[in-house]
Formats: sequence, structure tokens, C-alpha cells
Amino acid sequence: MLLLKGISKQFSGQTILNNVDLPLSKHITALVGKNGSGKSTLMKIIAGIEYSDSGEITFKKNASIEYLPQQAVYNFKGSVYEEVAKGLDSSRYDSLLAEQSGLLEKIAASKDPDEKLLIRLNEIVEEIHRIEVKTKQKNSIETILLNLGFRRDEWARPASTLSGGWQMRIALARVLVKEPDIIMLDEPTNYLDIVTIDFLTGWLKKFDGQVLLVSHDRDFLNNVAEETWEIFNGDISVYKGNYDFYLKERDAKIALLEKQREKQLNEIKDLQDYYDKNHTNAAHAAMAQSKLKTLEKLKSELIVLPPKAPTMTFRLPEPRRGGEIVAELSDITQRFGDLEVISNYKRIVRRGERIALVGRNGFGKSTLINIIGQELVPTAGSCRIGAGIDICYFRQHEISKLPPDMTVQGFVESIAPFEMMTKIKNILGCFLFFEDDWEKKIAVLSGGEKVRLAFIKFIMTPGNLLLLDEPTTHLDIDSKEILLNTLKSIPATIIFVSHDSHFINSLATSVVYFRKRGDIFNFEGTYEEYLQMYGHEIIAEESSAAKPKSTGNKPDDSQGKVDFAQQKEMRNRLNKLKKEIDSIQDKIETLEKEKSAVCDKLSTSAFDQTLASRLGEIEDELLELMEKWEEKSIELEKMG
Repeated sequence: MLLLKGISKQFSGQTILNNVDLPLSKHITALVGKNGSGKSTLMKIIAGIEYSDSGEITFKKNASIEYLPQQAVYNFKGSVYEEVAKGLDSSRYDSLLAEQSGLLEKIAASKDPDEKLLIRLNEIVEEIHRIEVKTKQKNSIETILLNLGFRRDEWARPASTLSGGWQMRIALARVLVKEPDIIMLDEPTNYLDIVTIDFLTGWLKKFDGQVLLVSHDRDFLNNVAEETWEIFNGDISVYKGNYDFYLKERDAKIALLEKQREKQLNEIKDLQDYYDKNHTNAAHAAMAQSKLKTLEKLKSELIVLPPKAPTMTFRLPEPRRGGEIVAELSDITQRFGDLEVISNYKRIVRRGERIALVGRNGFGKSTLINIIGQELVPTAGSCRIGAGIDICYFRQHEISKLPPDMTVQGFVESIAPFEMMTKIKNILGCFLFFEDDWEKKIAVLSGGEKVRLAFIKFIMTPGNLLLLDEPTTHLDIDSKEILLNTLKSIPATIIFVSHDSHFINSLATSVVYFRKRGDIFNFEGTYEEYLQMYGHEIIAEESSAAKPKSTGNKPDDSQGKVDFAQQKEMRNRLNKLKKEIDSIQDKIETLEKEKSAVCDKLSTSAFDQTLASRLGEIEDELLELMEKWEEKSIELEKMG
């Protein structure tokens, strides 16, 4: 559907894309590479926002494409619902119906209709059918809004009054409602909570178009991507699998390149030695000059290796050892006016625990962490901090406290304990600040760079109770891994909020799940284990029935706990339903291929009534199968 031919782009003499020839051939393709490698540039070129220096991009005829940038200014004029509904543009469908009607009149009035008219009619019939099938498959505006976190009472609110993150969700909802042929998403999960990311994952898997996406959410990429493109030094390498597959294959490729580079360096050394010894010797001068040319050619072809992730070769300052009971929360209730966010919550936090606070935005995660951090006094109940506990708090707004006029190196030197002064450059390297970055003023750093710098400050004098509120926001995958490994190495109790499932699964030993306002559930197990037992709530329709509030203990049967036998029965039903859906999809694919073959024959030969009749039968069968597919999919969604 999309083909890149000879695409090249330079900025200030630096090659961003170098004669790229590549088809977008898979359902969902991940685009990866270091910051500044050209990912967003490539997307903008495909979307027509920027122009390449050379080359061209070809699309399938009448293909529609939507690009959702990482950051944008949205001049919304209508309500939330109205802005999302703008994705339902029927003008293309209406024009096709009008053209079809005109062609049928011409063909009916002609004894020997022009072959070009028949070919065009077949094209129109096929596109109309494709639009109708896609329309039947679409989620409603209501379903998409609910699953992206918009409550019904917010739909009439002016979209322009919402924050930038929520406006980005409106733009995403509009794209999902529209369902173009090609979707390009640049960091779509940046402003989404973990439940919403789960919904987007499922939506993309069901989407029948093509997707090109950039994301720093490792699990998201692993769950959706079928192919991975890596941009490095202007070239794009293709890996036929998801992000973890790419990492494995890339490591093997780099190992091979390292051997080839070592061989090149040995040849360069031998040629240089020969030239140095013989270029002044008249008998060997000609040969020396020949060797010099070969040497210069080899140097120009020397393999450039991707930089390796730095590793820590030092120990961080350790916090003092606190008591066994770190915090005791007793019947915590928090109200803001008439809004009750937390209700009668209980929890004892013990030394060494790593607790993830998980759930939709707006359900009280940051409120609870502020109560534990002694920055908010609860409306009712108490939060008692244990003996010998030193609280160290990391929040996104910490980056606003960084001195803008100081350099990166100067700032770290100003906050480092004396015993760490000799390790400053090593620390900077471990957090991806390399020599070219050391003298940069903090004011010019990106959001992700500022977060990394604020985290260096955080770990220089760590407490034994670490509170982190969305520390991974604006960080790329490599930076998240550095943050993750650093936190694992600190002997402290950690309570954190994150929407990155890989980060949570890798760090948390237990989960506090915020199911709704006032409904908080303590789960003594990993996040992955929680999902296996309870899953996320994907909304088909907003339920008016309120669930019982959690007391902070494991839910009883009335709260929806499913025993092992029930779980097994449900898994069997789910597996059977999935097999039925797969079977229907296979039949649809077979009929689509037959339909394509029939259309080809009708367009390349004289009008054949038998083939035309068969085309009608196929379309009827496809519509019937699509209805069955939709019915089964809705049943699966309700069970999930």
C-alpha cells in the first residue's frame, strides 16, 4: 500500500535518510532508533508535512492516511464529542455511490459498453464494499471515548478547555473513529494510562489497515509489532519480528559487524605500517602510494558500530537501614469537595517492598502517594511513617527545579557527595550524557534529558523510602532500562506510579490496583499475575451499577473473585470462541482472494454474467460472515 523509493534527507549537512527503498508491507510496523535518528522526520515525509531531498513515496490508489504527531497544537472549536465525531467523514462513500449510479446508467444505455467503464465500475464496487465492511467493524464513538478515559458527563465539555494530554487523546480518538487505510502514530502512549494502552493495543490488533508507529513502551511494541524498522546513520534495517526479536537479531548482527570491523582495523594497521616504512624508499615508493590509496578507501568504508549502552562500574550511596514497618495506612479517606477519591483504604508497607500503584488516571494514585509522602493530610484516617524512615520523592515537576543556566556537568558536580566526585563522568555516561552533552546548559535539554538529570540528583542522596510518580514519562527505552536497573540496585522500599507495563513487571513485587474512585485493591503478587486473574476492564458500554468498595483486602466472591474451576471454564469458553473467530477470519480471507480474482477477470475480459453473479454471491457471503465475526467479537469482548 505504501512504497518508499530513494528517499533521502539532510539537515545541516547531516544525513538523516540515505536513499531509502522500502515497502510498508506488514500490518503493524515499529520504527525504532536513537533520539534524533530521523523517526519523526520519516513520518512527516510520508504524511506530506515535510519534503525529502530526493525520491518519492507511492500509495495505493485512493488510500487514506492519518498521522498523529508526538506533540501538536489542536485548535479545537467544538465539544469533546463533536471533535471526535469529525472522524466520521462520509464524503468519499457518498461520491463513490454517485459515481456508481452514473456508470450504471451509461452501461445500461449502451449495447456495447466501453471496457474502461466496466473496469472502473468493478473498482468502485470493490471500494464501496470495503468501506461498508469497515464501517460494520468500527467501534462506536461512545465506545472509543469511554475506553480512552472520557466519562459521559465530559463529552459536552469544550475540547479546548482540556489539558494537552487530554487533547491528544481527542486527536487519537478521532483517528480511531476514522479508521484510515494507514495510521502513523508517534509516541501514542505518552499521555495514556495503563488501561487505555491495553485498549489501544487490542484496537490496533483488530484494525484491518496498516500502522507505522514510534513508541518507548517496550511491552506495547512487543504486543503489536510484526516488523521492526531501525534507523541508524541514515539507513533503515528491517527485522521480521517485534521489539524483543529486533534486540536479539540486532545483537547478533552487531557481533558480526564487530568481527568485520576488527578485520578492517587490522588491514588498516598493516597498510599504515607498510606506508610509514616505505613511502620515503625510492624502490618501494610507488607501492607505498598504492597502499595509501587502499588505506584511504578502507578508512572511508570502516564499519560504524551503534553505541553500546553504558554499564555502572561503581556503587551508589546506600540509604540507612530503617525499621521493618515503613508505613501504616489506617482507614484512609480523601475527599476533594464532594468528590471522594479514596475510601477507607488500609495497608501496611514493609521494608524492602516494591509496590506499583496501577490503574486509570484520575482514580487517586498520585493522591495516595502524596499522603504517604506526608505532603497531603487525608480527610479521614491516618498515615503513620515508621521509625528511621527517610522519604525521597521523585515527581515530574522536579525538572522545573533544575537551574537552567548551569551546565550538565556543573550541576552534577554541585550536588554530588564528596566520595562520588571522581565518578561524575562515569555517572553522566551511565545516564546517557556523553562528552558532547557535558557543557550543555540545562535550559536547552529535552524533556527526557531533564528527567534523567533530575534522577541523578535523586539517587545521589537516596532515602530508604523512595516515592516515584510516573518517573518513566518522556524517557526512551534505553533510559528506562537504566532507571530500572538503578532502582533495583538501591536497598530501599519503593512505591511508584507508572503506566509502563514492562517497567512495572520488572520492578514491582506487589500491586495496588485503582479500579475506580474509592475502589482500591491490594494484590500480593506481580502485576502480570494480577492481569492473569482479573485483567483490565475494557468498556463496551458505561455501566450504571456501582461495584462494592474494597476494604483493602482480597475481594470476596461478591466482589467478583473467580475460583479456579470457574477460571478454567471461562478459559475453555474463551479458547473456543477465539477458534471460532479465527475460522471466520480464514473464510473471509479466502473469499476476499476469490473476489479479487473474479474482479480481475471481469476487468480484463468481456462482461461475463456468471462471474458477475458469483461476485454478488461472494459479497453476500462476506457480509454474513462479517456479521458473525462482529457477533463473536462482541461476545469475546464481554467475556474478556
